[in-house]
Amino acid sequence: MVRACILVCCKLLKIRKALDVAKKEPGVKGAFPVHGRWDIVVETEELSLRDIADIGMHIYRTEGVEIVETLIELPMEA
Repeated sequence: MVRACILVCCKLLKIRKALDVAKKEPGVKGAFPVHGRWDIVVETEELSLRDIADIGMHIYRTEGVEIVETLIELPMEA
């Protein structure tokens, strides 16, 4: 089980739809629009890699989404 951040790039004026889809996904802790190279950041709860991949793919299939990149938590030993 790991956490992840999913970065989403959308076409102009399609951010709201992708944001709504992301917020409704089970396992999503939060999703918010950002300025910069990416349009949306989606933060997940601790999930399996399969569940994280499913969230990313569902967001990617949303109309207006161009690119999705998933950042997986790197567990660090204390």
